[in-house]
Formats: sequence, structure tokens, C-alpha cells
Amino acid sequence: MGSTDLIITGKYGVLNQQKLLNATSNNINNVNTVGFIRKETQTYTSCVDWGVGATYTRRIYDQYVQRQMYSDCSDYNYYKSYAEGLDTTDRLLSDSTMSVANAMSDFFDELSTAASLPTSTANRQAAMAKLDIVVNRFQTANESMFDSLNDVNSRVHDSITEINSLTRSIANINYEIRSMALSDNHVNNEIYLQMLDERDRLTGELSKLMSVKVVEQDDGTYEIYMSTGMLLANGDSYGCLTDKLNDFDSTKRQIYLSYENTEDASRNIANVQLTIDSIGGALGGYLNASKEIRNTMRELGKLAVSFADAINEQNKAGFTLEDKAGGDLLKIEDVQGVSSNSSYGITCSFIEGKGENVEAYDFELIFTAGTYKIYRRGKDDTRVDITDEAVISGNKITFEDDKYGISLELGNTTVAALTATGAERTVFYVKPTVLSASTLSSIISKPEDFAFASAVRTRTGDDNYGNAVISLTSCTATGTNYGVSVDATSHKPVFNTNAPNKIVIQANGDYNVYYKDPSDTTNSIGVLLGTAPASCKGVNVFANTVWNTAHGSGFPGYEVTIAGTVKQNDEFYVEINEKGQADNSNANALTSLRSEKLTKTTGSSQTTTLNEGYANLLALIGSASNSAKTNTEAAEAKYEQTVKMFESNSGVNLDEEATNLLMFQQSYQACAKIIEASQTVFNALIAAF
Repeated sequence: MGSTDLIITGKYGVLNQQKLLNATSNNINNVNTVGFIRKETQTYTSCVDWGVGATYTRRIYDQYVQRQMYSDCSDYNYYKSYAEGLDTTDRLLSDSTMSVANAMSDFFDELSTAASLPTSTANRQAAMAKLDIVVNRFQTANESMFDSLNDVNSRVHDSITEINSLTRSIANINYEIRSMALSDNHVNNEIYLQMLDERDRLTGELSKLMSVKVVEQDDGTYEIYMSTGMLLANGDSYGCLTDKLNDFDSTKRQIYLSYENTEDASRNIANVQLTIDSIGGALGGYLNASKEIRNTMRELGKLAVSFADAINEQNKAGFTLEDKAGGDLLKIEDVQGVSSNSSYGITCSFIEGKGENVEAYDFELIFTAGTYKIYRRGKDDTRVDITDEAVISGNKITFEDDKYGISLELGNTTVAALTATGAERTVFYVKPTVLSASTLSSIISKPEDFAFASAVRTRTGDDNYGNAVISLTSCTATGTNYGVSVDATSHKPVFNTNAPNKIVIQANGDYNVYYKDPSDTTNSIGVLLGTAPASCKGVNVFANTVWNTAHGSGFPGYEVTIAGTVKQNDEFYVEINEKGQADNSNANALTSLRSEKLTKTTGSSQTTTLNEGYANLLALIGSASNSAKTNTEAAEAKYEQTVKMFESNSGVNLDEEATNLLMFQQSYQACAKIIEASQTVFNALIAAF
């Protein structure tokens, strides 16, 4: 029996060393295999089975480091995708050759040159060309951002397709792993170990695209969740994401989660809309980039409206080279909104002269039987109820003090009809400024259309006793609500009834303000409109006048100052500036718009200059882009550190494996020697007989 014992002992030794050699060889062969985790075969000694106990092959890895690696991978890819999504927009807006701010500065510079020679059509032509460049810059910037938005949305769709493929694959592998574990076919099963490696690889790929949390179950399966706790995959079902265009905003993607069963793919469960901040990973980064780009488009549109409105209003306050009232130089298009009921429409118009009130908001109106709500939506898409600020008149909605610089018209219906008993719930959505920069256009047809001369001029009375003189401080607006409007037939400025055009000094030094009808020869004094106190000392007389009749803000649209010593009964006049083509006062006013605060900071009461408004826009997108890039670098460093920590344990070390290979080879040879020795003993025993 002695030789037989040696043979059996050698046999088990050889088989055991063969398993050790197989594990080591497998590690060496897969040193460059993606997702491979180092294997180790362990042997437990036993007094049974000839000194060799059970052998188990296991994967060598730290599951806690692995979970952290998934988290760090999600963070890194989130910031990387966020930065990539914003990069094109940031570079476009900050490029000096494409800068809207530089184009506006060039226009105002050229306008200043033209103002020095107001009758020169050549200088006006140059200013006209510069204005066209400003419009082109607005259009190009907005259209390029729109292209970037479409590109980011395409990446969102591609990411979702890849996520769905991964969750389906993970769920299917989970199912197979559980089946093998329940049938006890998983012990020392190389296929089982390979499936575990593949599942971990797929989970790592999924963590690039969205934030995931992994929980291992007793049956060996993974339950994979989103950071918010929504299930993505287990052994029975898997999550399927779908991206849908928002019903009211075609530039916005909404993400929904539903579930399918691993055994019955046709079985679809639930359909939950996900919030952007709950997703993480590359998909979350792209979604947040699209949100940032949309907001930048709103801000650029707001700036375009403010610029165009200011230029138009000031030009309409003057005379053209053809001795006509100035008109609009730029066209600001009305914006068509979207309705949940195709029978109704909504149109947003920008109120003339209120461009500085426009903010970068979208507006949502919800009408139900008996009530209505109006909301504004900004960058974070949060609803803010502004119903109490609305002023309703039939089918038209404005806001107190023209707060947002817009009016909304409901087309062929009224607010009353939409809130009547039994009325169907109807939702309207309008985006006033998202595309306003791209729809802005120049409508100046010839250089003579620049209104360089003011609509009015001043004159000091010939028979005054004092030495004071009157001067025009500004002329900013015309229209029916102001002192001057444009005659529909002659297209020339004319005084409105009760326009202040005459000032008479009183005994106590007060400034009585009158309207004197130029065509009325019977009334030499005119109609008393109000009085400015002597304490104003002639500075901005109309702003200091206490009017006998209430007027809106900005009345009368022009301002005068009386400087010098005044005496009782001294008279001063404001006249229509007929044949004043050589006058450049309105040209100077147009030029001075560059330094006036004309655009509102969204969400604030602050107004800034046009260039400051563009700088603020650059700061918003630039800050977001730079922050994303900085966070990408930090997240990448942390991720790389975690990967090295994980691979230090689970990765294949060729030096270590080569050492093991030599050791197990020698052990194999030694066990083979045992068999050889047993054969020698056996032969010796046979020979003895």
C-alpha cells in the first residue's frame, strides 16, 4: 500500500498545483483585458483526501474601493461633459472677433464720427454698415448657441441609448449569476467568475454616464440604484430611459424612467420623470450644459431687445436728413408662444420704450375653470407666481408698471372665456428672449434715415429782462403719451395738445409751464399746465414741474434747462425743430446711449450699460465653464487616485505572477517526483519477488 499511497498523494498534489498554475496563467493572459480582476486559488489542508483539502478560486478586489471608484467616475464624467457642453458657447462669446460688445462699441464710435458732420451721408453710411454688423453678431451668436444646444441634446440622446443597453446587459447577467448561484454551479466555475468581471465592467461603464450606487445581494446579484434611490437594474428588471422634447420648449429634453422585465421585455412598468440634478454622470453634465446654454440665449436676447429698443426710441425723437420724424432702425419681432389647445394661440410683444425692463424669463400661463395663474421661469426652471402683477384687459395681459417690458395677447379668446365655468384647462408657454437675438433685423433703408436732429429745439424770448437762456437737455421719446408725436400724413413731429412748449417766470421766481397752440393766434398766453418751483433754479424744469393733470413717467419726452438770471415775465419756448438738419443734438443723444443704463440684470432691480450687460453675460457662461473645467481637473485627479488604489489590489502584477508561476511550476514538478518515486518503489518491490 505504501507505493499506492505515494501515487495517490502525488496525483492530488499534481492536480492541485495544476489549478494554481491555471489561475496564475489566466492572470498573466488577461493582464491587458479590460475589466479583468485578478484571481487567486486557495487550497485548504486536510487529513482526508491525501493531505489536500478543498480549493477555491476567488477574485481579489476591495468592494469598498470599487464603490468609491464608481462614484468618482460619475463625478469626473459629469464635470467633463458639463465643460464640453459649454466650451463652444464660451469660446464663441468671448472671441473678440465675434464679440457683440466690440461691434456695439464700433457702431457708437462711427456714430460719433457721423455726428460731427450731421449732413454727411458718407459718415452716415459708415454708421449704417456698423449697425448691420451689430445685428449680424447678435444673429450669429444666437444661431451658434442654438447649434451647440442641438449638439448637446444629441449627446443626451446617445447617452440614453448607451445607458439602456448597459442596464439591460447588467440585468441579464444578474439573472444568469443568480441562476448559477442557486444551482451551486458557481464554485470554482470560470464562466461564473468571468460573468462577475463583466458585470463589474458594465457597472463601471454605467457610472460614466450617470451616478450609481451598488448593493450586492445574498444571491450574488447587484441592485443598482440612482443617487436618489431609483432602481436601475437587478436580476428581474432594468430601467429604460427615454428622452422627450418638452411640450412647450423644443430645445429642452425631459428624461423619463420606466422598467422592463428580464423575462418579458414587453412588460413596461411606470414612467417617472427625472430631475436633472438627480442623474449625474455624463448625462447629467450634458443636461445641465443645455440648461446653461438656454439661459445664455435668453440673456443675449434680452440684451438685443434692450439695444434695439433704445436705438429706436432715441431715433424717433429726432429729425432725419429728409426733414421727417425719425423711425425705427431695428425690428424686434413678436414672439409666438405655444398652447396646449391648438384652438388658441399666444403672442408676446415687446413694449416700445420699455426695453430696459425686459428680463431673461420664460412665462407660463395656466387657465382652469374659475381661475388662472401666471408664472415666470428662469435659469433653474423654478416657477415663480406673478399672477398678482398681471393687468388683464380682454385678451391682453400686461404687468404693473410694464415690469417685464412685454405684453401678451391670447389671440381669438379672452381671459374671461378661459376661466369661465366648464372651460377646458389650457396652458400657454412663451419664451420672449430665447431667439430674439437671431430674429433681430435692420430696417434702416438709407443713411438719411438716421435722425440726427432733435424733434424740438429751444428759443429764448426776445424781450426778456434777465440774461438767462434756455437749452435743450434731452429729447428721448415721442408718441401720443408724450409732448410730441408724428403726424401720420406728413411724417413730421408735431406738438400734442397740452405739450409743454412755453415757460413764463413769475414774480416769486417760479416757472409756469404752458401749452401754446402754434396755430392759435387768439390766445397769446396758452393753457397753464403746471409750475416748477424757483428752488429748482431752472435745472430740468419739466422734471420738477408739478402738473395740473397726471402724466405717465417720462412725460413730455424732452427736457430743458434755463441757466442765468431770470426776471419776472421772461419767456422761454420749445419749438418743433423744422429744417434743422444741420443739428446734431439727437445724434449726440444716440451716441450717449453707450454709457446709459439700458439693460436690466435679470432677477434684480439693477440696470447696467449695454457693454456691462454683455460682460455680465460673459461672466455667467465663463464662470460656469471655468468652474466646470476646474472641477473636472480635481475630479479626474481623485478618480485616478481611486483607480490606482483599486488596481493595486485587483490588477495583475506580472512580476508577482511570474514568481508564483515559478513556485507553482516547481511544486508541480515536485509532486510529479512523488509519483516517479512511487513507481521506483513499486518496481523494486516487483523485482524482489
